[in-house]
Amino acid sequence: MTTFSLIQMAFFALISVFLALITVARTDSGINPGSTLNLRDIVIGRCDDYLRKNEKLRPKDCTAIWEKFRDVFAFKDVCQLTPSDYQPFFDAVEEGVINNKAMFWSGTYKAAHSYSFFDLTFTTLEDTFAGSMMNDLRWCGNPSLPPNTTDGIDYKSCPSCFKYNKFFWIQASITFAERVRGQARVMVNGTRISQPAYSNKSIFGKYELPNLKVADITKLFVIVLHTIGKKPIEKCGTKSIKKLEADATALGLNVHCENDPDMARHVLCIDHPKANECRFHDENQEPVETYWKILGIIFVVLFSVLLIVLIVLVALYFCRKKGSSTRAHLLQPNA
Repeated sequence: MTTFSLIQMAFFALISVFLALITVARTDSGINPGSTLNLRDIVIGRCDDYLRKNEKLRPKDCTAIWEKFRDVFAFKDVCQLTPSDYQPFFDAVEEGVINNKAMFWSGTYKAAHSYSFFDLTFTTLEDTFAGSMMNDLRWCGNPSLPPNTTDGIDYKSCPSCFKYNKFFWIQASITFAERVRGQARVMVNGTRISQPAYSNKSIFGKYELPNLKVADITKLFVIVLHTIGKKPIEKCGTKSIKKLEADATALGLNVHCENDPDMARHVLCIDHPKANECRFHDENQEPVETYWKILGIIFVVLFSVLLIVLIVLVALYFCRKKGSSTRAHLLQPNA
């Protein structure tokens, strides 16, 4: 290795250390990345796209909806906001009730959204009009920004107190729960080690479950999923899921819990087609084989009976023919 190569390696190592120190300093100072770039265009574009795909909705002004949303946090200290500050935005969105399609989730984001299949089968919060506009976006305002030259949105950094824009999603969760009618479902993770499948301090336990209109809910289905290849930790009627069933029942809800229903397990098995838990065909193979064996036996018996009958008939035919020939010979006059 040449001296130049050693110097080059040392230079890149110093650069890496410098960048790491910057990252640590930025994290320690409580600074997060700023608002999503082109936030306005993204929100309005998603709004227009949702309305295009859902023609039954009343026409809405997407620019006006964006302005309602922006006014909540622009030029403001986002750490001082509350969930109810977003209510004017949700009033502008004005979504109807969700009949028999609501899907809540806790610790099962990917599975729940695959299960909902983009609102064709079930509807998650992120599939709704409001949720789909803001999903995976960041936003925050800054009161120190000059009002004449900016829109009041900080695109450089957001305070750590507003991580995940939690106040918006709290109000979104409350609004979503209040719209649910008929059957509702909640999907929880029964294989989590770091935290229980259900907690009354989670978004579902604290904001969604208590805000369901109990009189309008016919049944709450609890779907307990277990990660493919991992040992189940919680099941229906055990640990925190037992607490979930008790909390929902105490509210007056009719609760039904099920572990790994086939439809949900099929979703998980898309990524694990060869796992033992995904051998759906093998599980049903014995009854199918027995069915065909019975049909085969019946066919063989019927074929054997028909063959015997055919042989008997042929034998009788030749016997009768031979008898007729003998009688005819006996009746002939002697030559």
